[in-house]
Amino acid sequence: MPNFIIAGGVATGTSFLSATLAHHPDIYLPRIQRPEPNFFHYSWKYNQGTDWWLKTWFSEVGNQKAIGERSSLLLPSDAAAKRMKQTIPDAKLIFCLRNPIERAWGNYRFTVLEGLEPLSFGEAIERESERMKAAEGKWAEVQPHAYLTRGRYSKHLQEYIDLFGRDRILLLKSEDLGRHPEINVAHVCEFLGVDSSIKLLFPPNYSSPSVKNRLIQIELRNYFGDRFPELVECIRKEEDISSLVLTEEDRENVEKLRSNLSLGKDPLTEPIRQHLREVFSEEIDRMRNIVEFSVEDWI
Repeated sequence: MPNFIIAGGVATGTSFLSATLAHHPDIYLPRIQRPEPNFFHYSWKYNQGTDWWLKTWFSEVGNQKAIGERSSLLLPSDAAAKRMKQTIPDAKLIFCLRNPIERAWGNYRFTVLEGLEPLSFGEAIERESERMKAAEGKWAEVQPHAYLTRGRYSKHLQEYIDLFGRDRILLLKSEDLGRHPEINVAHVCEFLGVDSSIKLLFPPNYSSPSVKNRLIQIELRNYFGDRFPELVECIRKEEDISSLVLTEEDRENVEKLRSNLSLGKDPLTEPIRQHLREVFSEEIDRMRNIVEFSVEDWI
């Protein structure tokens, strides 16, 4: 059975952390990192049972000491904590926590990249509540537009602490993970009980490119269907896309996709940043009582 999970959050550096830890000989993480399992969050997956979860993501486990996975939606999930406690009660949990303002902006940029967001960021955060309530079917659990909601960490973190105990939970500050990866990765290895002196390779930084036209991105997602997320990922990482491009029309649309992307991160406007400082001020105050690191730079 898995004995640790990188359980969140979204757009906080969990992919960097899991890609780094995957090089450790005493740590098992699923070879396929995307899509993430999120078994304890998605009801349609959870209802298939623990055996299905283990067979799907842990069939290649060897003699590693630390066995785990990364599922970024477990932190903001209303259902995951209790389901995890019932299934893996002694697991260790790792959470990466990022300035909720920057996290919301990063989450929005990724949702735009995935072709799932027609609105501007200002419009999206203004309409977040109504869009979340209106979501149906699988989107009621996917909730791609929960930009502010997923930055309200304290409620769910406290639930995890109450269920699993503070000593089984590691809280990492995402900004510090980015500035001092060696120190933080070594800390994670110590937490997992594996050799922290092994020098691990850090993955390249594949920041999300900026989208020039949101509506074109949506159009291309509709065209490519299930191939679209993998295609975007390959373009972002400059990997081979030949297996995903089947026709001349596909090739034309791939070029359209490439031309709709630009390198570099669009800045968050100061008026919206100031608005989000007010939105998250109370949440950041609550976080001061939960985390051991400073959150003063989050204001």
